[in-house]
Amino acid sequence: MSIDLKKKAEENFISLKKKADEAISKVGLNGQTARVALAIDISGSMSTLYQNGVVQRAVERLLALGVKFDDNGSIDIFLFGKNDYEVGELSERDFFNYVNNHIVRKYQLEGFTNYAGVMKRIAKKYYPQAFEGSSTGGGFFGKLFGGGGGSQKFSIDQNAYKATYQDSEPVYVYFLTDGDNGDKDETELVIREASKLGIFWQFVGIGNEKFQFLNKLDNLQGRFIDNANFFSCTDLNRISDEELFKRSLAEFPSYLTDARSKGLIK
Repeated sequence: MSIDLKKKAEENFISLKKKADEAISKVGLNGQTARVALAIDISGSMSTLYQNGVVQRAVERLLALGVKFDDNGSIDIFLFGKNDYEVGELSERDFFNYVNNHIVRKYQLEGFTNYAGVMKRIAKKYYPQAFEGSSTGGGFFGKLFGGGGGSQKFSIDQNAYKATYQDSEPVYVYFLTDGDNGDKDETELVIREASKLGIFWQFVGIGNEKFQFLNKLDNLQGRFIDNANFFSCTDLNRISDEELFKRSLAEFPSYLTDARSKGLIK
């Protein structure tokens, strides 16, 4: 039975990749490369979405999109609740039952939701030398990302960024959550400062929440560049693959144009 299920999942994934190809072509991004990350909420309210397969389905759909951008054919998985984690790399080889095998069995759902920590973690992974104090391997950078440093100011050294990353690929982050967070002020600070990096944040809200804060982030003032988009849906599984890809790519092309004009990406 499990062999049949895996074969069916693999056949479905081939179909997903074809749909992703079509969506990318429609927005004129054929040949575009990017590093792709998926950040997934592990707060307790997400329990049903894990149990009924919504999260697994979301992972498969984003992977189908991500492998079209990433030369390595993989995406990076991050989790956030009260704390934040990097799970590792996901490729086509191990997507089947990935959520159960690598998330549900290894991480407990947490009783709180914070965004800023995982956003900092993602920024650090892709642009480790772009932060004030990073050249020393400690100091400000260590306080920012080390133990107990989550409330420290998040500050980009633009000269260091341009010297190291100006010709780098963009980073596309898919940020999946079912509710607002408890660290709004810090998250606003992070999204503003991260607008000086080559990272595009695609926030996706699932469920019946109004997502007022994510709407605010989508239109937040004081950013170097518009580096985020947001859409919400009551049930992610009820949105067709074509519609999901369309929404997920709605603002990425304009971001790329703007980011290039400001010297953030190649």
